[in-house]
Parts: sequence; C-alpha cells; structure tokens
Amino acid sequence: MIAVLKFDLSDQDDAREHRYALAGRDALIALELIETRCRAILKHGEPSPETAKIVEEIRALVPYELTSLLV
Repeated sequence: MIAVLKFDLSDQDDAREHRYALAGRDALIALELIETRCRAILKHGEPSPETAKIVEEIRALVPYELTSLLV
C-alpha cells in the first residue's frame, strides 16, 4: 500500500500545507514531551495547588489521539 501527498508549491496555500505536513512528526514529538513533563511534575513534583491546576489544564490540551500516533 502506498500513500502519496501532492502539493503545488507554486500555490501559497498549498506551500503552507506542505510545510505543515513536513513539521507534523516534530510537532507530535513536541506535544508528547510537553505531556510527559506535565505528568512528571504532577507525579513526582510537589506543585502548589495553583500550579497543579495549571499543569493539569496544559496536559488536558494535548490530544491523546495525536500523541498515540507515535507508538
């Protein structure tokens, strides 16, 4: 099975979509690192209640559906 993505790089919108496609893996890795760091703070750190709430809110912003693609 083969998948091919095709972009017209002379088209400004298509060129932008091409850059997004190329950055996708790096973006997923960055999201996973953010989620992992938040989890470590909550599990092993001693955050204040305010900090814990903020870290939980940040962690909730990271979609599991995206980071699970890295498995």
